[in-house]
Amino acid sequence: MENMLQKMMKRYPLFIGMGLMLVVISVIIGVVNTINAVDYYSVGKVTRETLQEWADVRAGVESTSIWLPYFKFLGVAMILAGITMALGVIANKLMQLGKEVMANVPESARLEVPGRPRTAMAMRMFMMLGMLIILVGFIVALVTAGTAADLYSNPVAIIDTATPGSELLDQLASVHAAESWLEAFKFVGVAFFFLGIINGLSTIIFALQYQKKAIPQVVDKLPATEPVQGLAPAAAAGD
Repeated sequence: MENMLQKMMKRYPLFIGMGLMLVVISVIIGVVNTINAVDYYSVGKVTRETLQEWADVRAGVESTSIWLPYFKFLGVAMILAGITMALGVIANKLMQLGKEVMANVPESARLEVPGRPRTAMAMRMFMMLGMLIILVGFIVALVTAGTAADLYSNPVAIIDTATPGSELLDQLASVHAAESWLEAFKFVGVAFFFLGIINGLSTIIFALQYQKKAIPQVVDKLPATEPVQGLAPAAAAGD
């Protein structure tokens, strides 16, 4: 399991590249959706609210406005995951170097190498929780966008005259309720990513502090080197 996680973390450039690609795609889709919205609101109110063709345009605009933000945040989440994994790779390398250094010094000068800190595990846990939250939100956003597409494909006049308990009003309530909590839900996922980054930086600081403390102690414990026979001390050579 640990080896699999280490291999995955070394692929952080792939995550960053894919995340950047998703963000760029979301910008392009957003531009297209903006053009459609401009076309919709550029016609008269009566025309756009009664003709079916303009109802279909509105359905596309409204549904895209629901799932596109989460698609963009999915790209941002992949970038943050890549950054977190890069920090994990750096921290793991520092800990490995510490073990290698201790293995190559005389046994009398060796110090005990501390185990992996809790922050290293917390870093992975927060990263995975953040990605899970963003993915769940994206799936819910897609389902909500489908409901919104069905709802807004009806002309505004039909929606406004819907009776209590009708399917249209149920869909309207469902869409607005989902939009309310989805807006905040994605920021919870991003917050978990930042917690993962903070723990990754803490792991790196832990490794650097250990090395800063251990190196002078190791140097002090190293046995004094004996002069090579046949060579005079430096002071005598100067004379």
